[in-house]
Amino acid sequence: MNWELIWREHGREIFAYVYTRVRNKEEAEDLTQEVFVKAIRSGERYQEGSVNVVALLKTIAKNLIIDKWRTKGAAQTFPLSEEVGNHAGNENVEKLIEEKDEINRALSILNEDQLKVVTCRLIQGLSVKETAALLGKNESTVKVIQFRAIEKMKNKLHQMPAGRDQ
Repeated sequence: MNWELIWREHGREIFAYVYTRVRNKEEAEDLTQEVFVKAIRSGERYQEGSVNVVALLKTIAKNLIIDKWRTKGAAQTFPLSEEVGNHAGNENVEKLIEEKDEINRALSILNEDQLKVVTCRLIQGLSVKETAALLGKNESTVKVIQFRAIEKMKNKLHQMPAGRDQ
């Protein structure tokens, strides 16, 4: 396969695909580069015309994004530093930290599928259809997982005393 040509023709499309999911330019650039590196390394398995290259690249991208979520963990899902600068006064910062801690504790009880769906739907703002495509599930399954995850988190938040871990 002519990877240079594939890069020129589809590099921006794959970058856009990754960027809409990670919402960070530098991370999207890094992941896009990783996508092509993995594709090139596995390229000898595919013959020209035997595979939809864009589908292959998007599948690799999806898997890399999911791996990234797994390694980051729920604690880094809500970056505190960006929001702290937007709030004036120590009370606001302390309240924000408490809220983030409560959310992170609630997220920590979710199973892997629930965490992925919540991350896609509520944090990254993806549609049910986009989430289903990214995770390889059907739309009704995504809706059920999201509903159960939210219920689980609500129950956890209602059980927790403010400012304390359980």
